[in-house]
Amino acid sequence: MFNLNTLVQKAQSLIDPSAPTSKPSDVHPSKAALFRLQFRLPDSQSPLHEITAEFSFPTASAARASSQGTDKRSNSSDHSAAYVGKLHLSEAFLCFSSHPTSFHPSASLSSSTAFNGQTHGTGPAGNGFTLPLVAIRRVERLQTQNALFALSLTTSNGFITPSSNPTANPTQKFTVQLAGSRQACERFCDGLKRGLREATKDAGNLKAIVSHCYSEYLLGDKAFKGVEKPDAPRKNPPDVGLGLLFGYPGDAKKLRDKSKMRLWGEYLRDNGRNLTLIRQPTFTRLLRVGLPNRLRGELWELTSGSLFLRLQQPNLYTDTLAKFDGRESLAIDEIEKDLNRSLPEYAGFQSDEGIGRLRRVLTAYSWMNEEVGYCQAMNIVVAAILM
Repeated sequence: MFNLNTLVQKAQSLIDPSAPTSKPSDVHPSKAALFRLQFRLPDSQSPLHEITAEFSFPTASAARASSQGTDKRSNSSDHSAAYVGKLHLSEAFLCFSSHPTSFHPSASLSSSTAFNGQTHGTGPAGNGFTLPLVAIRRVERLQTQNALFALSLTTSNGFITPSSNPTANPTQKFTVQLAGSRQACERFCDGLKRGLREATKDAGNLKAIVSHCYSEYLLGDKAFKGVEKPDAPRKNPPDVGLGLLFGYPGDAKKLRDKSKMRLWGEYLRDNGRNLTLIRQPTFTRLLRVGLPNRLRGELWELTSGSLFLRLQQPNLYTDTLAKFDGRESLAIDEIEKDLNRSLPEYAGFQSDEGIGRLRRVLTAYSWMNEEVGYCQAMNIVVAAILM
């Protein structure tokens, strides 16, 4: 049978023998690659176990009532939202999605014969979570009549930066009921136990990353609904970009930044934040409404998966700058030419502070990816991110 793609590849190889040709893995990507794309995980992760499960998360009113000791167990359906989907375990992450996964269940770790699902490897979709094992504080086996294996998970949400207001950081707990044979459930639980034991060594990384997230500052002693209490202790907010120093572009009233901050603050309070965020239907709707300026960087990192990369190597940026300090390259020469051409109308890039940040980010990337180094317009992209 005539195959046009094969003919085109052969013609390209004759014209330019050094040109890379598509690999079989590009046509049939591995199950591990699709798994990482599905949940935006680092390249070190691969699917170890997967099982059908029901994920139950208490509603906002139930969580607050429980934290205040006024939970009335009248009707369980009124107190929690439940989703059925696939629960996945990798070396360092526990992932759940109510949407079908983007790899075929029968695929091997080396290749996948077809895409299966609505996300097609483009990132998390549906309701669920991508939870680092180091962020799980406690796992308890529940005694239930409906499920052989029901697990109650408590995350580190609210524990890392404790507040003097006990209602500001309620304990985040949810339930996962495994649906499968006893052997399959036991294998999954054994793998989870091993992963949790290994993850304890990353506790320092978790604390370092979370302490720089604006959501921790927002939901600490400050208050709820984006309104600061006058008697609350003042804390310095984490560095979330040049906007804190020089102002954010655009009209804040037209952009409704305060309204967005209030809506996002309520969602993060009720559904976890940063590394412990739970995706519910409201999450997608809020993304369409827009991101408040001070949470933009954190939510970009979370949804793209770069926050998980930083969790593994929190000092990579500073270590790279220190390692190559004082060294020259062609990329650095080109960077210096473009620094003062980067959004010069913005006050932040008319200052030494803004230019210094832009220089450091571009320089670090040029050393991390020496094959690309630097090319024009990268300064504009980085300048927009730094704001």
